[in-house]
Amino acid sequence: MPFGGHVPQALVIGIDRYSAPRIPNLNCAVNDAEEVSARLEAAGFDVVTLTNDGATGEEIESELEVGLNERITDEDDPVLIYWSGHGMTDLREKDDRDRGYSTFLLPCDTDLDKPLGTALAVQHMWALLNKVKTRRLLVLLDTCFSGAFVGGDSRGFSLGAKGGAVADSDDFLQMEGHGRIVVSACGPNEVAREDPKHGHGYFTKALLAAFERGADTGDRKVKAIPMMADVRDAVQRDTKNAQTPSLHVSAQGRDWSVPLPPPATYRPPMPSWAFAGTAGGVGKTTLAMVTAELLAESGNTVLYLDADIAHYGGTSEWCRRASIDIGHIRTFADHVATFSRAKVRMPSRHLSDKLLDVTPEYLRRYDCGKILLLPAARASDKLFVFVLLAEIKNRRANLTCQQILNGAFDRGSREGATCIVIDCGATFDPLAVNSFASAHHPFIVATSVAGAKDKRDTVLSNCAQLIEDFDRTRVETVVNRVPSLDALTQNWGRPGFGRPGMSFHYLPFDRKLFQDWEEGRPNFELGYDQLTHQWHQILVASDRNVCGGLHRDCLPTEWDRFSKWALWLMNAPEWAEAEKGRLTRVLRRTTLLAGVYCALSLTGLTNVLLRQFAGSDDEAVPGGGAAPVDDPSFMPLWSAIGMAVVFGLFFLGNLINGLLVRRRRRVVNEVIKHSVSVQELQKWFSVPLDEGPWWKIWSRSRRAAIEWLHKRVVATRREQLPDGRTIEVYG
Repeated sequence: MPFGGHVPQALVIGIDRYSAPRIPNLNCAVNDAEEVSARLEAAGFDVVTLTNDGATGEEIESELEVGLNERITDEDDPVLIYWSGHGMTDLREKDDRDRGYSTFLLPCDTDLDKPLGTALAVQHMWALLNKVKTRRLLVLLDTCFSGAFVGGDSRGFSLGAKGGAVADSDDFLQMEGHGRIVVSACGPNEVAREDPKHGHGYFTKALLAAFERGADTGDRKVKAIPMMADVRDAVQRDTKNAQTPSLHVSAQGRDWSVPLPPPATYRPPMPSWAFAGTAGGVGKTTLAMVTAELLAESGNTVLYLDADIAHYGGTSEWCRRASIDIGHIRTFADHVATFSRAKVRMPSRHLSDKLLDVTPEYLRRYDCGKILLLPAARASDKLFVFVLLAEIKNRRANLTCQQILNGAFDRGSREGATCIVIDCGATFDPLAVNSFASAHHPFIVATSVAGAKDKRDTVLSNCAQLIEDFDRTRVETVVNRVPSLDALTQNWGRPGFGRPGMSFHYLPFDRKLFQDWEEGRPNFELGYDQLTHQWHQILVASDRNVCGGLHRDCLPTEWDRFSKWALWLMNAPEWAEAEKGRLTRVLRRTTLLAGVYCALSLTGLTNVLLRQFAGSDDEAVPGGGAAPVDDPSFMPLWSAIGMAVVFGLFFLGNLINGLLVRRRRRVVNEVIKHSVSVQELQKWFSVPLDEGPWWKIWSRSRRAAIEWLHKRVVATRREQLPDGRTIEVYG
């Protein structure tokens, strides 16, 4: 049982919507409450959550006075009360102490004309809290004017004297044991503000961040006073001193520690794929770039985050292909520098948050999607980058790394990104680990050489040591550039088998294929090369295995894969007609040859049969006996048999070839029929590869037909271009 055998209890309240029309609605209070509830439940608390219509004054009072006390089994059971919503105060002139004032927390059914009867005044709230049967109580109030509950100036409330401060001598704070803590989001005369960008109140956002920092230490607790100092600094900084949180702790509670839930799983705000390599040169950046292009094929706007700020291979490759320069774009290293003491080489006011559009030309032609690059760093910042990396390694702060990543993800969101590809680099400092561990689909890229499997295990161990909730079963391994299955089996075992999280995919090594991709040659730009086809299948399988196909719609369909070259058919109708004519001529010639071969084979077979018939007819020859072997009316037996067999095989081969040519002509006919519009062509190509009424001649024949059509298109386009030119498919 957590917390030394004591069952922790929590009451969490969040109200966005109020029944009184005069009370303005909030945007983040319920989200605050739900997030706090989730964290507390993960930490082992027994949580009761009241939101909106369920947070009436009667229900809140009943829970404070009866519900909590019924669940508390021991006076040392920790109790946490959190409230996010509206507060209201009736302030009078400061120097007129006789006129008085009052501060209220507002349940959802508050009547502003009857605040004393429908809202919870400070005095009433204290009375309810004082009845909670525990010596370990933490109260967190993210409401306007909540500083009145803490006190600290001449306008605060106390239990004994109106207008006095809540002092250590008050009964509520002088309970025996661990003490009690009251934390307010703002001063008694201040408004608690929301941060719509992050979906939390500024106080709650800072509080959750403080919990994360405490959880990163592994102590599972955080000292109340240091935590409050961090929260106060963060809130004052974010609100520009418009909001000042305050804390009051009893004398016995000055060393009181807040029990913490395990750190929440950190994920990017949109589907993400991350790639880490076991060493340099394993093809990590290649696969990351191919993934970005595949995602763009299905219409996504892809944020390509080059988080490998020490090497920035993806940055240089994308910029080389697009013939662009980083210029004054804010790089990922600049994001890191914001949280660093290292001297910034270029002032932030001179930097632009605009991302680099590095979409390949063949994707632009068909308006498939976009690839937006957040570059790693400038080449001139190389020494500066190493200072940043060294500082992050010394800190080992997950929260800082996550804040850096949040800034990068926010830039992508502002420019309409719908998914993320992260190139994490090969050095496993906290920044690389957090980038890798945060992704929905993390991939480790290795090679088939000896020792690569151990390096993969080292990568996973490094992640597990730094990220407490790291789940290695989510990580997919890709053994890249495999020279032979023997080398793969020798160093990795059989593909797809092993312990959960230890299985792997593999890609064969084809030097020409990779050169075609890296140089943007025709085979790749037409989109049906074996590299992208196999990698597409691996991505689909990974999505199915890791998250049950949750992100399948982000990956391209077969039509997306075909569209880069198939749309050329619409702009070349004469090619389809010419191809149909060519196939018709081939079919006629094949039919004619088949007829000739059939006739010759039948001739040989007839001679064999006639000879046999003549030899068995005793009356055919005077005197009886078999027909003479040298009878000139028959072919020699060996010649007749050879003629029947050889030309029979020729006939059979031509028959099969005729069926194949007929099927290909049927494919061309279908192309002509459906090339009237993009929608019709897409409808035809989108039929699953192994299904259909007419192409079921043998297994997987549709794929064979599509591959043949693709090869014919490639051959035709190559013939139309001079040698050495990159192929272009006209849109």
